[in-house]
Amino acid sequence: MRFRYLLAALWLVAPAALLAQLRVELAFEQETYLPHEPMHAVVRLYNTSGRELKLGTDDQWLSFTVESADGKIVRQIKTPDVKGEFTLPNGSRARKMVNLAEAYELTRFGRYYVTAVVKIAEWGGEVFTSPSARPVGIATGSTLWKSTFGVPDEKGGEPELRKFHLVQANHLKKLSLYVRVTDDTETESYYLDTLGPLVTFSRPEPQLDRWSNLHVFYQDSARSFRYFVISPLGFMLTRQTWELADSRPALSVNSEGRISVTGGVRRISATDLPPPELLSERKVQSPKPLESDKKIDAEKAVQ
Repeated sequence: MRFRYLLAALWLVAPAALLAQLRVELAFEQETYLPHEPMHAVVRLYNTSGRELKLGTDDQWLSFTVESADGKIVRQIKTPDVKGEFTLPNGSRARKMVNLAEAYELTRFGRYYVTAVVKIAEWGGEVFTSPSARPVGIATGSTLWKSTFGVPDEKGGEPELRKFHLVQANHLKKLSLYVRVTDDTETESYYLDTLGPLVTFSRPEPQLDRWSNLHVFYQDSARSFRYFVISPLGFMLTRQTWELADSRPALSVNSEGRISVTGGVRRISATDLPPPELLSERKVQSPKPLESDKKIDAEKAVQ
């Protein structure tokens, strides 16, 4: 807390000419995040110095201070990934996105305050900061379902036990559905990703197949549904959109234990997995019938 007051005081007493050289602004894509969810800080830079700036040449040019609501400095796990050289001409602006969740210990429920700090090496290490600490929250979410599964040992030993979780969170008054993979004790998180928006009347349907893949099917609007398949290691294998038609789409299991969507009609989308272009390539690359094959087919038709 004291650090935030000090930054504010420095900002007020700094010469106007100095503040005009480089303006730093900080924002977040959401007001709250789940523990271990990617938290991208959006840093915007406005160059009015009258000269061109070279930034991103090292991992010290952009840093952050993160405080909890009670004024304690949040522990930094590793240096934020900010390296990547670029040029910012005079009168131009740039944007840099940095995932703070992998750099700071932001796992406890509560409110945090973040300040962006830019250091210009070619100006003798001159420092510019965002004018005020930006608040951001960590929410716990609500667990809708969880199930334990085993990950086979490569050497044939005892399988490692892990858990799939379906978590519902309310960000900006919008419900979102998340999938998480943890160890059996739920102390370590291996994977966390958002599946998308969730309507209040939707009841997500999770199923584990014989290979321990998680299949999730749920309704995201009045007439559309989403279908996902996540591997035990946390890889997104399938992402599809389905709609109501003559029948309602639903998950079904065949005699071999394979799970798929039946009913409804699938809507092809650019965000599908596998990507729709790969599906079209398979069609284009399918072997064409030879002239001899056509002749044989014609002969069969005559017979």
